[in-house]
Amino acid sequence: MQPLWVGCASGNYRAGRPFGLQPEAIVIHIMDGSFTAGESVFADPTTRKSAHYGISKEGIVHQYVHESDTAFHAGIVVEPTWDLLKPGVNPNFYTVGIEHEGLAADLWTDAQLEASSSLVGEIGERWGILLDAEHVIRHHQIRATKTCPGGLDVAQLLANIPRVETNTASPKAEAQTA
Repeated sequence: MQPLWVGCASGNYRAGRPFGLQPEAIVIHIMDGSFTAGESVFADPTTRKSAHYGISKEGIVHQYVHESDTAFHAGIVVEPTWDLLKPGVNPNFYTVGIEHEGLAADLWTDAQLEASSSLVGEIGERWGILLDAEHVIRHHQIRATKTCPGGLDVAQLLANIPRVETNTASPKAEAQTA
């Protein structure tokens, strides 16, 4: 998948990741509105908000912040339930944020779920992130006062990740059949 680079206001993210941290988990968000409205928040330098990616209901994927940089998407910690949260460390420093068009009460479209699953799989592959419910989480697991991302079934998202097929034949067996 090749997301369209859109970028965001320069004050809405931090270049790099402090303390030598790298992505260890993926946080799933809902934009609480249209794709255009969500993107306008990231473009506005007064908001101090961003995400690495956004996905429309049609399955269009835009990128706002490089994965090696810190997006401002999940840093306010309120009554967290996420077991892998690092005490005293802003979760933005070690997560990748993916926003999704819509409201918390909306059902996700098939195109949106497919694009999100593909993107999550690719991010996991790039960074060696385990693709399970402890490493692909809902925003409200960090900030309980949010309904974000609504009724998303993370198990369904994970089940839809395209699996890379590997050739299990040994090189010796392949040489014998050639």
